[in-house]
Amino acid sequence: MRFGLLFGLLTLTIFVPSSAFAYSEQVRNACKNDYLAHCNTHEVGSESLRQCMRNAGPKLEPTCVNALVAAGEVSAAEVAKKRASK
Repeated sequence: MRFGLLFGLLTLTIFVPSSAFAYSEQVRNACKNDYLAHCNTHEVGSESLRQCMRNAGPKLEPTCVNALVAAGEVSAAEVAKKRASK
């Protein structure tokens, strides 16, 4: 029975898209409240979530923005450009 469970878990990890695991723990922690407030109708790891977060950019908490920059989800130049256009 254990072998079947192990095989099932291994199969699941092979076929689950890597984008489902794309966000670091830092991003998940820093952006949880922003996700819930602005983009919770989008699936985590989806392109639509990325676009929603970009659109919500000026409303995002600084800790979330910093985590997204550190993770390479958005560039510091893009953040500066959005801030300048406010």
